[in-house]
Amino acid sequence: MTEEYDVLIKDVNIVDGSGKPAYKGSIGVKGDKIKAVGKVAGDAKKVIEGKALTASPGFIDAHSHHDGMLLWQPKCESYVMQGVTTFVGGQCGGSPAPIGDYIPLMGRLSEHIMEYVPHKYYPDKNIFPREQVNEWMKDKYGWTIDWKTMGEWFQAVEKKGISMNIAPLVGHGTIRRLVMGEDYKRYAKENELKAMDEQVHQAMKDGCIGMSTGLDYDPDVFASRDEVNRHVALLKDYDTVYVPHWRRTGRRRGLGAGTVKVSKIDGLLEIIDTCRVTKVPLHFAHISTGWYVEPTGYPNHIEKANIEATLQVIDDARAEGLEITYDAIPQTEQGCFENLRYLCSLFTPWLRELGSREALGKWLKVPDFREEIKDAIYKGKFYMREGWNPNLNSRWAEQITVTKHKSPNCDGKTLAKIAEERKKEALDTWFDLIAEDPDARALTGSQKVNKTYRLFYKHPCGMIGLDTVARDDKYEGKTPPYGIPSVNTFSAFPYCYKQWVEEDKMLTLEEFVQKASTMAAKVHYIKGRGVIEKGAFADIVLLNLKKLQITGNSLEPRRYPKGIEYVLVNGEAVVENGKHTGATPGKVLKKK
Repeated sequence: MTEEYDVLIKDVNIVDGSGKPAYKGSIGVKGDKIKAVGKVAGDAKKVIEGKALTASPGFIDAHSHHDGMLLWQPKCESYVMQGVTTFVGGQCGGSPAPIGDYIPLMGRLSEHIMEYVPHKYYPDKNIFPREQVNEWMKDKYGWTIDWKTMGEWFQAVEKKGISMNIAPLVGHGTIRRLVMGEDYKRYAKENELKAMDEQVHQAMKDGCIGMSTGLDYDPDVFASRDEVNRHVALLKDYDTVYVPHWRRTGRRRGLGAGTVKVSKIDGLLEIIDTCRVTKVPLHFAHISTGWYVEPTGYPNHIEKANIEATLQVIDDARAEGLEITYDAIPQTEQGCFENLRYLCSLFTPWLRELGSREALGKWLKVPDFREEIKDAIYKGKFYMREGWNPNLNSRWAEQITVTKHKSPNCDGKTLAKIAEERKKEALDTWFDLIAEDPDARALTGSQKVNKTYRLFYKHPCGMIGLDTVARDDKYEGKTPPYGIPSVNTFSAFPYCYKQWVEEDKMLTLEEFVQKASTMAAKVHYIKGRGVIEKGAFADIVLLNLKKLQITGNSLEPRRYPKGIEYVLVNGEAVVENGKHTGATPGKVLKKK
């Protein structure tokens, strides 16, 4: 007797996530699960001819911030269109709950903060009465924020309908702010610690897969080691994971000239000690090197030694029997974070004040206005990332690349190179370029791919984490800094396959699938996913590897890759023939 399936994928190259070599076979899907793999006979409501395709478990982003945007962007376009079927949210100490009567501006509402709290550098308040926030929500989006616990947020997500799965962490910073309000710039008192205990327990009972901290961010940056250890230890009773953003930059405020950098290796060791004390499995968020070396201008063998020394620290801890893994952000030519877009975008305070790029360009011709900006930079009045912060990196100007400018001979050159050619100081050259062309385009970060960084993925503990949110191919920030997503947001997983497997031959196809899916599922207790086997959930991506192509670039990164032909989430096609179907079969993957 033949068995009918909902979907039958015929004669496809199967990479099942086990590490075994790929093989030819078929996959039968019934409901949300894989019913048969290998030699599959029977009829199906939908048949996909897979002769030119490779089947992989749906990719899993081990580090995402899309939980904060999920109710505003439920179709998760840039994720599913590159084959990602699950993301791990609640990172860096922040999650959508638990929240109380005073709450932050969430999701897309935060883009309107200048309407509600006008400011130049930082707003004077970050949480607001729930009633006020919901008035703004009704005005902008027609719905309100009604949840308080993670469990209630899960219900809101399931009611909305989403195109992919979320595996939720609870953010320790969110818990800390709920308990301490705006009075968090200190150690917590015993009664506050007990109140946080209760919130951690509740989040785990609601189904969270673990907890994150954000030890460079308010309010977690003020938490003592004892506080963190106390709350991480509670996870042991639930067999969940601790995912820290470790102390590696220090509080991201007031980084003026003469700022002493925090010790990254001490931050790393602090977290390992938490794992040692609590016996809770540890997964480092977006790992990086344990020692500071300026981002450009040094030989690759120094970077290699830095990475190897960092990994040795982790290996030594694992040799003690500690459970430690990590994710790392893929490094592409177009940058790994949200794109700078405009050369003037980093001067957000003055764009806010003056109202337009054109006005900023005009004022940058005024000498004392330039001095005002220099003074603000040197005093650390607003945050700039270490790589392109003149106070923290003597080679900062090598980390800003002009991609499109009206003046001749600028495109493709770093700010440092242009300054050298013009025989001017780099900061004044930056001002000149904006004054000449306020709409000039640029990118931050080195535009040369550092292949040495890929050692993090070669290591058996490493996997992919994008540190991004999902967008569609039309999104752009309407207010300063006018950000647009990076190529990573749309194409990181296909990019990694092409670089690591096809070009560098650093990994086999089978190893890549484990880095892109299987390992993240195992580490985060996401059962029945990250594999193609009988009884597993039918999260499957079908790729045409010969036609796989990254279509985005530095000027227009908002393009979906080619070659991702089908994406099934819980057995339903979310991508079909390279197009989003609009389906929303995603689930909240609760720890059971």
